[in-house]
Amino acid sequence: MTVLVIDDQIHVVEGILSEVSWENLGVDKVWKAYNAVEAKGILLLNKVDIMLCDIEMPGENGLSLLKWTQDQGMEVECIFLTAHADFVYARTAMQLGSFDYILQPARYEDIGNAILRAKQRIQEKREQQKFYSYGKTLFEERDRITDQLFREWYQEPENGERYCKLLEDMQKMGRHICDSSPCFLILCQILRWNNAPWERDLFRYSCANILEELFQEWNRKVYIGCLSHEEFIFLVYGEDGKQPDKEETRRQLERFFNTASRFFCCEQALYVSGTGMFRTMPGKLEVIRHKNKDNVARKPGIYEEEEKKETKADQILQPDFRTWETLLVRGMGKAVYEEACRYLQELADAEALNAESLQKFYNDFYRIICLTEEKTDTSWEDIFPEEQQRQTALHAYETLQNMQVFLKIVTSYFAEEEEDAGRAGGQVEAIKEYIYHHLDSDIRREDIAVQVFMNPNYVSRLFKKVEGISLKEFIVREKMKMARALLISSQLPVSIVALKVGYSNFSHFSQVYRKTFGVSPTDERKKQEE
Repeated sequence: MTVLVIDDQIHVVEGILSEVSWENLGVDKVWKAYNAVEAKGILLLNKVDIMLCDIEMPGENGLSLLKWTQDQGMEVECIFLTAHADFVYARTAMQLGSFDYILQPARYEDIGNAILRAKQRIQEKREQQKFYSYGKTLFEERDRITDQLFREWYQEPENGERYCKLLEDMQKMGRHICDSSPCFLILCQILRWNNAPWERDLFRYSCANILEELFQEWNRKVYIGCLSHEEFIFLVYGEDGKQPDKEETRRQLERFFNTASRFFCCEQALYVSGTGMFRTMPGKLEVIRHKNKDNVARKPGIYEEEEKKETKADQILQPDFRTWETLLVRGMGKAVYEEACRYLQELADAEALNAESLQKFYNDFYRIICLTEEKTDTSWEDIFPEEQQRQTALHAYETLQNMQVFLKIVTSYFAEEEEDAGRAGGQVEAIKEYIYHHLDSDIRREDIAVQVFMNPNYVSRLFKKVEGISLKEFIVREKMKMARALLISSQLPVSIVALKVGYSNFSHFSQVYRKTFGVSPTDERKKQEE
């Protein structure tokens, strides 16, 4: 325990330091200061537990010093000393959280007793903080353990030993669930946050409170587990076997949906299982997870396990993918995009857009991309030059939004801009001019596009259409022609020749040169020397 004594009167400070029995009080270290400035220096460099401070000092007074320690976040108990029994001082000291207030002249025994009381308060606060931290950790750990137990059970519902351990641990954690407890599940998918996302644990706690209040009449409890950052599982269970009827459950879920949407400022989908005994929940989770997967349009709402709707999918005209392929080859990607979006919207309006139908559409559309690539000498990397675009393409069948982005990327690539022949030729000449002046560097399609004021995808399509060779092939061909000329007409080392045509990797340069001319650059140089 450490103490700082502050008073502008030297004899008061020295008297306290020499006459108070610090060792008997359990004080390890005592500092002294004669004004607030000295005190601040000590407080910044040392951990002080108790501050014994005069209120009235020249310059900055003791009340201001205490306020400063609080602003700095220092945990210091303060005992004020003053020669004036002024109620204004006492009130201000209390408002600032001063522990004690002693009138001078004070007996050293009274000062010692005040320090003992301050010590006791510090110890009590530290114990409270320790138990608070322990309780908080235990609470967080309990949720983590429970999440893991449920996750393992859902994955292996037939594991009897694990199921028994889950029931036993749930009881220990104060969750009174037994084998025959009536339950139902809600899979909550956060589709969009309209404001800043809620912190996960606070969201869980708030949802549990809302649901338990709504089902209070039936003595329902709620466990909320976290499956992912925006996917939660709510287990609503009864402790007395009493169940609300189906219509009442529906009404309360609608109230929860409306309340949660407003309160959390988010759009969500709730997938609700039918009621059953606790041991049947893994199977029910599988059913509502399938419903979540089928909601590819990511529409907010309440979706129940038993809910089955007839669709009018058979009345929707299927896309003519062969015609779409022809349109893409001709550069009419915009028309394909509009037709594809119209078809998907018709499926959604007929409530026939689900995981299966979206997957089928993706497979069919992917086939025409492959056929179009063959006919236009285009590669997958040309259409999806960025990693993020490629990831979108790989996951396009998961949601309607992903599919729309995927379609936009593909059809934009195969969307010709209206150009007359003369203007197209001039644009290609500008592209070639840029290439000729930058053969000594790594020429990127994006850099060319900036110089000629075009879209990078359009640069590739236009060049291929006019020159009959891909932009990439033309760049390689011109670089190798320049390299051959340098090898023949100069004495530059082969490695320097490689650098002059934009290849920092000598091995790669040699491979490309051999592929182009059927001979390595080194052998080319030897032929000229012979």
